[in-house]
Amino acid sequence: MPWVIHSTVPYPMLKEPGTPRMLSDAGVGPEIYLSGPTLDAITPVEAETVAETLREAGIRSLSFHAPFEDVWPGARDEEARRFAVRRLEGAIALAPVFRPAGIVLHGGYFDWLFDFQPEKWFAPARRSFGELAEAAEKAGTDLFVENVFDEIPDHLLRLREAVGSPRLHFCFDPGHATLFSRLPVQKWAEALGEGIRLLHVHDNRGRRDDHLPVGEGGINFRGVLLAVRDAGAHPILTVEPHRKEHFARSVASLRALLETI
Repeated sequence: MPWVIHSTVPYPMLKEPGTPRMLSDAGVGPEIYLSGPTLDAITPVEAETVAETLREAGIRSLSFHAPFEDVWPGARDEEARRFAVRRLEGAIALAPVFRPAGIVLHGGYFDWLFDFQPEKWFAPARRSFGELAEAAEKAGTDLFVENVFDEIPDHLLRLREAVGSPRLHFCFDPGHATLFSRLPVQKWAEALGEGIRLLHVHDNRGRRDDHLPVGEGGINFRGVLLAVRDAGAHPILTVEPHRKEHFARSVASLRALLETI
């Protein structure tokens, strides 16, 4: 089965002349980042127009990345938790228009923020992701919970089991695991297993979240891909260039790597 490749693209860039064709010519679908301001500004007519532009460019596969700045679905403050759910539901509401393969969400757990007590995060997070899974079911899409500051996968696995929704899966980010976890990235792949529906592919040098093209940092992505495959997963592969000039290198280096798998 061929690998599907996406690239992160902030929503405003999709309205720039040439962006849809650039993606299509590269054989890459967008992982559309929907920021809070974007969700506030977008109109139904505009969303329909942009979605149609992508289809006309020949793009048949895409995904969403929901807002994450100041969005904490596991917040202990109930008003903050409700705000997070509303923000994330704003992205889910666009799914019937764009028909994404799924929506990436940050889980929001961070040991230092929650005083090394996952239980403080788990109870509100379970409520939030339960509500979000219901919204995803109605919208006909899936949710991919991404590891960010997580040191181990245990609480993400527990969250998925507790919510119990067939709409809830994982986005595995080896770059984040390299920076914030002492667990080898291959062990993360084994733990998340078949639940990995999307894999973020960006490299770093172990000190900052550099978002470099594959091979320009220190992560053994060939080993990661083999571990993911051996775990029974065949996820969408999303490159995450944070500079426009990194796009072509990110896609080319990933394709070269896939030829060795």
